Amino acid sequence: MKALRIFRGKHAWTDIERSQALADAYRPILRGFLLPGCAYYIFVTYAHWGDESGIALAILAGISALTALAYGWMRQKPLNRSIVTLGRLELCGLATNLLMFSNVFAYMLLHFEAPKLIYFVLMAVVFSTSGVTLRLTIGSILVSIGAMFWFSRHASPELQHQFAFIGVATSFAAFGMASLLRRAMVRQVEARLLAARLAATDPLTLLPNRRSVFDRLENLVSMRKPFRLGIVDLDGFKAINDIYGHIVGDQLLVSVADRLRSIAKTGVFIGRIGGDEFALIIEDEMSAEETQAFGDGLIAAITEPYAIHFLRLSVGASAGFSHFPETGATCAELYEKADFALYKAKKNSRGRSVLFDIGENVELQQNNALERALREADLESELYLVFQPQMHLAAKEIRSFEALARWNSAVLGPVRPDLFICAAERAGLIHKVTDILFSKMLETLARWPTSLSMSFNLSAQDVSDTAFTQALIERIQASGIAPERVEFEITETAVMTDLPAARESLRLIAGAGCRIALDDFGSGYSSFAYLDQLPLNKVKIDKSFVRKVADSPSSRQIVAAIITLCRNLDLRCVLEGVETEQEMDILSPLMPDIIQGYLFGRPMSEADAMSVAATTRAA
Repeated sequence: MKALRIFRGKHAWTDIERSQALADAYRPILRGFLLPGCAYYIFVTYAHWGDESGIALAILAGISALTALAYGWMRQKPLNRSIVTLGRLELCGLATNLLMFSNVFAYMLLHFEAPKLIYFVLMAVVFSTSGVTLRLTIGSILVSIGAMFWFSRHASPELQHQFAFIGVATSFAAFGMASLLRRAMVRQVEARLLAARLAATDPLTLLPNRRSVFDRLENLVSMRKPFRLGIVDLDGFKAINDIYGHIVGDQLLVSVADRLRSIAKTGVFIGRIGGDEFALIIEDEMSAEETQAFGDGLIAAITEPYAIHFLRLSVGASAGFSHFPETGATCAELYEKADFALYKAKKNSRGRSVLFDIGENVELQQNNALERALREADLESELYLVFQPQMHLAAKEIRSFEALARWNSAVLGPVRPDLFICAAERAGLIHKVTDILFSKMLETLARWPTSLSMSFNLSAQDVSDTAFTQALIERIQASGIAPERVEFEITETAVMTDLPAARESLRLIAGAGCRIALDDFGSGYSSFAYLDQLPLNKVKIDKSFVRKVADSPSSRQIVAAIITLCRNLDLRCVLEGVETEQEMDILSPLMPDIIQGYLFGRPMSEADAMSVAATTRAA
């Protein structure tokens, strides 16, 4: 009976999901009944034309013909829509029962025949199976049996007595059949709803899953109601997963989900769309400023420490938002633009929320074209390396080169490295790009004299993946090239993305005997901390300082201080971006180790690199 109570009375009408599921279950039953019902009343209409005349013919044939037409129309129109609500279905059921009852009632009024009281009994049985809701079923059965008792007054006492027993027995049987049918139907609906909920729920966090999120987006888009879509991505989660294991990582995700539930305001739908990404659908109309503040507040709450298995863990978070219909008219566009805003947040405003600006549409289209070209390219043949020399001042010769990535796209032509590297990271292709370029670097280095070394750049995703780093080390070992001839360059941004994972990757690299250089030193606020935390061999001073040494005494002092610091820490120091003799004259008294810049050579082919290196050695 508990299952019956779920759909009885008010609850079935207030619980939209359950009432719709019940409507979906009953609609085939009612539509199936209407087809033979329509055929039957066509036959009855024909029979009345043969048996009746005058006013009786008009009444009875008219009612039966109306019933046949109404049954056919309800089956093809209101009950044939893609979505039929329980309320509409009940109205159709009520019309179906009233028309059936009207045929029998009118006939008995015009031609009372005691044996035909049995029609009311048959109707009660039909109503027990065709009634859409319990209240309609009970009401229809009571009206049918009540009409039978009312008409039985005109029958003999013996027939009255018989039909009294028949009416009572039919009532109990009809109610029992209705109860059993509804119990079976409710159980079927409950099972289907449970299966649907399980299919739409993330099993770990119990939040709505990706499918459920996009179903909700589709519904909101179809309603044409303004809303905002946000994507929240955790920063540093992978490191926690790698260091403490998946059990702790899973518990952290559950804790983040619980915190999101507790702080999300009314009108905000939260779901997990995969990994450490969560979706927010803000159905309440918020201004851009309110959305920014809400997103930042959400991030601040997420980044508060978590107590998990006697550990105190913290993760960062970033978020991107899009708006319907301002920045996107479809689910795909909204997700794409929220994801692009998230990318902007992680790149430029980590730990903040960023709203997609319609002015960024051109940039997004260019990025999409770039990603599409990357996915469809023959990267093995289109990617190549050029080499920029590094002049070792003490020896006055070139002993090393930096391998620089280049891509000559068959579709787009030459593409700037910073653009296609970022696009490869967004598209999840950076490991493939790095793998191809690293193979070309090893092949080149194997042909060079053993006195020359080469530096190779790792992206943020490369250095954050210890398994990928280990695979690169194994490739060096298999090549037979001395590990000290290979130098990996990393940027401060790459390290900041996931410091624990980056530290582990660099530990593996240093342990294998390869060298490590920190590129763009001085461009970030925390670079000095990395000198102590990371196993570095070389520091490359950011060219923004070098470019200003001719005009800025403070820049010269900063460069001198970094050179002295590196010397005291036993680190090699490279000055990048030296382009003129004037700059060189100013920098020489500072006694830098290595100079890299256009003054000693632009990025060049392998053949030119060998020629330049040989020239400096001969000199």
